[in-house]
Amino acid sequence: MSDTKLASEVEPVYVSSVGDLVGVVTRWTIEDQVPWYRGHGSANWDVLPSILRGYSAAEERNLTNRFRARGAIRHASTPDYQALTSWLSLMQHYGLPTRLLDWTRSPLIAAYFALEQHLLGGSAATSGSDAAIWALRPNQLNASQGFEPVTPSVDAVLCRKMISPAFTDSSEENDKILAAMSAETDMRFFVQQGCFTIHSNQIALNKLPGSSAFLCPIIIRNGSTRQMAQEIYACGFRRGDLFPDLGNLAEELKHTYPPGSLFS
Repeated sequence: MSDTKLASEVEPVYVSSVGDLVGVVTRWTIEDQVPWYRGHGSANWDVLPSILRGYSAAEERNLTNRFRARGAIRHASTPDYQALTSWLSLMQHYGLPTRLLDWTRSPLIAAYFALEQHLLGGSAATSGSDAAIWALRPNQLNASQGFEPVTPSVDAVLCRKMISPAFTDSSEENDKILAAMSAETDMRFFVQQGCFTIHSNQIALNKLPGSSAFLCPIIIRNGSTRQMAQEIYACGFRRGDLFPDLGNLAEELKHTYPPGSLFS
């Protein structure tokens, strides 16, 4: 496979700068539909939602139902109790392990998340591992799973059928993975150009048979990660804007302007 198109027999694409990344995704967009993207701080991480990393089905239901029962008093505007999709999106937003996996329509936003630790000075910045941006062809994924080659809203009936087993054992799993657009009811989803894959199947997306037809890793070599992180920052992709709340604005400013960073 060439490095200009997502196709079968896919091989990783390697980039070392924002310019390289823009060149790759521009060719993909011209030649094909617009992919979705997801940034990983390590290229060794599987494309798998957090609830499938060691939790049982009963443990998933325990988390969702306890959150739903106790969450209303802690949030200004919670969904109706039976609005399971809205509840699961809210849980994902606040960091509860769920069967949703976040994607974005912006490769530069995905690059920010892949390289964030190099800006914040976290452990990943010194781990010596490559970073990765996963590129997904959502319509092809859905077609491979037996769905129409379109991306429904996460509020669609089809999606609700895949989400309800997270709340009750009376709903059956369909053992599939579905790409769905987020419902832009939250500023974060709008700013991050968010979308989801919903995972009923427990196999990592990158390990599904035939995944090369809809999934491609863009690898950022460890030697290029710090410089590329600075390029992303210079382009205006910063935590306080991608997470538009006061807590994340404070975190951004704290790391951007440590003691002694300003001089009179």
